[in-house]
Amino acid sequence: MRTRLGGGSLELVAWGFRNPFGLAFAPDGRLYVTDNAYDKRGSRPVFGAGDQLFVVEQGRWYGWPDYHGGRTVASGLYEPPGGDEPRRVLARDPRPPSRPVALFAVHSSSNGIDFSRSTAFGHVGDAFVAQFGDMATGSGKVLGPVGFKVVRVDVTRGVVHDFAINRGRQNGPATKVGGAGIGRPVAVRCDPAGNALYVVDFGVMTIGDSPQPYPETGVIWRITRSTP
Repeated sequence: MRTRLGGGSLELVAWGFRNPFGLAFAPDGRLYVTDNAYDKRGSRPVFGAGDQLFVVEQGRWYGWPDYHGGRTVASGLYEPPGGDEPRRVLARDPRPPSRPVALFAVHSSSNGIDFSRSTAFGHVGDAFVAQFGDMATGSGKVLGPVGFKVVRVDVTRGVVHDFAINRGRQNGPATKVGGAGIGRPVAVRCDPAGNALYVVDFGVMTIGDSPQPYPETGVIWRITRSTP
């Protein structure tokens, strides 16, 4: 939705997202949104659906609740192991669903987003996305930690690269791999001068019967380009 800064009526821009989180305008003026995809839970579990990055276009439908990545969830690709294939909800499609610019890892919780606009920082036109990390087992089982990092997306090709990640034998939060590194990044923002990327790190949060955040563990990271 959108409205004027001074107030007024709401206007529908686009619909058919499941859980849109981050919004950012690219240097070319196009609006992008990160969308947290389906989970393997609830009355209609959907298996193996990664988070998505979309270009937002006026009046478009983006597939919820029957599509992922431009494919119907009843295509045989999203059936939970030992479960039933997800059934379609809508009697008919409002229009052909828009495809994502890029797909992220399943349960990565790809959230805040911003774009580089400065050659001083580099990667001009690429998107930077904070991945909060999985909330298994509530959202579904994982073989290892998913997310817990900042990724860079070449939006022209849909290629996702690791950008800020903890060093270790496997991916994961600092509490998992050791050291004092990244926990759960939730937002990113380039500074006005274009020299740094700031990352809001939620900190330590464990998942038991319910999410358990730990007070005073959140931080803000400042990432700059090193001098050769």
